[in-house]
Amino acid sequence: MQGEELFGDYEWERFDLLVLPPSFPYGGMENPRMVFLTPTVIRGDATGAQVVAHELAHSWTGNLITNINNEHFWLNEGFTTYAERRIVEVVQGADRATLNIGIGWRGLTDEMERFKDNLECTKLWNKQEGVDPDDVYSQVPYEKGFQFVLRIERQIGRTAFDEFLKIYIATFKFKSIDANTFLEFLKANIPGIEKEINLQLWTEGVGIPEDAYELASTIYTKIISLAKEFKEGRMPGEDDGAEWNGQEWELYLENLTKSCEPSQVMALDKRYRLAESKDYEVKVSFLQLAVASKCREYHGEDKTEDSRPEKLQKLAEKTPAI
Repeated sequence: MQGEELFGDYEWERFDLLVLPPSFPYGGMENPRMVFLTPTVIRGDATGAQVVAHELAHSWTGNLITNINNEHFWLNEGFTTYAERRIVEVVQGADRATLNIGIGWRGLTDEMERFKDNLECTKLWNKQEGVDPDDVYSQVPYEKGFQFVLRIERQIGRTAFDEFLKIYIATFKFKSIDANTFLEFLKANIPGIEKEINLQLWTEGVGIPEDAYELASTIYTKIISLAKEFKEGRMPGEDDGAEWNGQEWELYLENLTKSCEPSQVMALDKRYRLAESKDYEVKVSFLQLAVASKCREYHGEDKTEDSRPEKLQKLAEKTPAI
């Protein structure tokens, strides 16, 4: 198994997947031995496999080593996001992994904007006494945590980092730790690392450190460029769209102008049948675009109650998504 080659022995004996009803409120949940999944991961392409890769990675980082409390949640999710992308790189290729990093970077910058008036939430190690964790849940522990782990890898090289990661997992397996424990272990096993990386800035500082790294993805850059051209009436070429899976379409739709001409929306749907997509993420993104664009023609020429924008909005909100 690719995970064992990267992170060491799988300690849980079994790895089963249980697909739950649409009411299941999470994309996936990393229960040891049996991962719970939403049915929306079954999309007809390989995109949903990335959710499985993430939950599998939790078998080492999150379940085998666990954060001591939610203030150190990044120890679970930052390492797991890194591990997920290493698995994706091996199974689906470096281009796919790099695309995921690009999407993650965009999500991280969006969170910085969201929390511009509450900078405590942009820290990896943030104070949560008296705070409901659900109120401050975000992509920061995942994506800033990933960036910190990647920063360490970039400093010492992948081969050395892989060895460090295996030692880290073997040392703390079946234990709960905090950020201080990890940082002391890091400094003990990689002497001088604190002189090369500002560990306090990364773990206790606000915002995105200057030495974070936005990987350049050819696919990501192309999709963003095509999304900008849509306003001028240019759609992706049929060859481009035919090669995209749900992840690419979701990225494209989310980067379109929030309100387009209804005729453009209809033309896009006519060419690519996005409203009929089996990928609920794509379907929701398209419905939201139709709502914002006041696309009253969307459900046919009779303009029944179901074609009203407010009705489409309700449909979009009901659609289960990861």
